[in-house]
Amino acid sequence: MIMAKTLHLLTVSFVILLYMAGCSYEGNNSGQSDMSAEVSSLVGEATRDLGNQDFDAAMEKALHALEISRTSKGFPLGEVQALYTIIGIDIMSSRDADAWEKAIEAETIARKHGFSKELSQIMIAKAKLCSYAEISPETGRNDEGLEYAYEALSIAERVEAVEQEAEACYVIGSLYINKNRWNKTIDQEIYDLAGQWLGRGQEIADAHDLTNLKRNGIMFMARWFQQGDRDKEAIEYFEKVKEGLKETDYMTAAALEDRLVRLYTRIGEAQKAQEIHDDYVLHMQKYLQQKESETLQQMETIYEVNEKEKLIERNRYRMIILIAAIIVSVIVLSFIAVHFKKERRRSANLQRLSNSKEQIIDLLSKNLKNPHATLNDEIEKFATEATSLSSDEIREKCLELTSKTETAGTDVADYIGDILIKRNQQIADIGLSQRELQIIRLSAEGLKASEIAERLFLSVHTVNTHRQRIYAKMNVKSISDMLRKSRELGII
Repeated sequence: MIMAKTLHLLTVSFVILLYMAGCSYEGNNSGQSDMSAEVSSLVGEATRDLGNQDFDAAMEKALHALEISRTSKGFPLGEVQALYTIIGIDIMSSRDADAWEKAIEAETIARKHGFSKELSQIMIAKAKLCSYAEISPETGRNDEGLEYAYEALSIAERVEAVEQEAEACYVIGSLYINKNRWNKTIDQEIYDLAGQWLGRGQEIADAHDLTNLKRNGIMFMARWFQQGDRDKEAIEYFEKVKEGLKETDYMTAAALEDRLVRLYTRIGEAQKAQEIHDDYVLHMQKYLQQKESETLQQMETIYEVNEKEKLIERNRYRMIILIAAIIVSVIVLSFIAVHFKKERRRSANLQRLSNSKEQIIDLLSKNLKNPHATLNDEIEKFATEATSLSSDEIREKCLELTSKTETAGTDVADYIGDILIKRNQQIADIGLSQRELQIIRLSAEGLKASEIAERLFLSVHTVNTHRQRIYAKMNVKSISDMLRKSRELGII
């Protein structure tokens, strides 16, 4: 009962410890899940650094994310995300050749593992790089870029990735603008296509409130209006967009005002350009203050999260130590309980043995005083036959013998029974057959091999073969050793 309770408590404690250890492992280093979280965190930080134009810090974090993704069994999704971030950094740093190599590598992994959304992003990046190559009529890669952009759009529509869908539309429009760049007279059909794609991108960005993409769309639209010499229409469009902005969207407002300053200057309205420029400066100041406040808030949030994680981790380790102490205590108590139980059993067996010996001594004393009442013959015969009896038959016979005397009780029956059963087990372990036991007993009577053969109706060769097998099983080398060991085992 004690052992059952202690083992139950030990099991429960061990399960709790495993759970806590699992939680700790999950909190610190839970394999793929934790790798994903770390890579995502690094990519996010790199993206923020890129937004702040801290290219070195962004590249360091992106490369670290890439290294983590490639370690152990690998994390291909993280590898693609890290590579895409590096592509963005290279583009922003005017390292287009490096960006192209990374784009090819990322595209291969994304296609292999079926990362559709990421593949759409990569194809957009490749289309952008083709667009940036438009520095002369000879270097143009617009048609190639359009292939990538259309594929990106198709994938984005299929997986309902609205950001990639809007950006692909912008890039397609930009590439069509490029196709007219070196023409003395613009191709109206291509020009209209560019406007349609830019308008579609702006509609998606507006519908889903994609602020950053809407801001980029302003730049594309400015190029498009300028290419068509439509300054007044551009002013009207940008003024309308500006009116619809959120009050706190200072960055987009500043981007619009930057374009409006150029447009008003181009049409000769210097006073209006100056007013817009003042608004631009004001909005940039507010944006910087906003960014500083966001950064401070972000740092405070990160600090609070880190402190909470540290507190949780400390409590977790304390719990693990407490449960470990409980388990050790339970193990020690279990060993103590087992020890006391063994001691009690041993004491009971010693008492039973003592009682049995006293009964046997008393029985032998009476037999010596009254030889006619002795059970020696029956006991000797029973001991010889016991090797062929089962444990139940041995105990039944012992009880039968002890019932014939008033001196010996059930303790003696149990005692003798235990001895005989143990002896039978030893004989069984050796593996002696009934025929081999017969040969041992006849040898103990002093019979030679020929006499044993005659008695058992066997050949002398067969008897000798049996003897050799007996020697091997009992690990002896002679008849005298065989008889000595047989006496020890109670065979004779």
